Amino acid sequence: MADEDQSKKAKEDQSNKKTNNPKSYQVRKECIKRKSMELATLCDIKVCTVITGPNGQLQTWPDNLDACKEVLDLYSQNLKPEKKHKESSTPIPEPEEEQGEKDLLTLVESKLAAVNRRIRFLENMNVAIADKGKRKIIE
Repeated sequence: MADEDQSKKAKEDQSNKKTNNPKSYQVRKECIKRKSMELATLCDIKVCTVITGPNGQLQTWPDNLDACKEVLDLYSQNLKPEKKHKESSTPIPEPEEEQGEKDLLTLVESKLAAVNRRIRFLENMNVAIADKGKRKIIE
């Protein structure tokens, strides 16, 4: 019984050391910042990361607070609900920009479907090739 209690306490101590370890926090913080930078670079998007340390210290990526504020403002603008028009018998013509966005979305969806079909085709090819290799070995 006492051995089990000591074992449980040892496991709890180890898990607390992992989560409260300042070195572990530093490693994770740097990893999050690196991943944010990679996301911004590879996807060509605006990214802001806000990290709260174990002592309550606030850190951001990018370090430039103006850039962070710009991203947060864009985020808050996208959260605001759009005003909906009352439904009427006559449809409201869509602005050209919205129609262009819909066209772009349709194009992207068709490209995505083509890519998914190609992936399935290649996966089937890999299975067929793998099956042929197994048959040769068995024979």
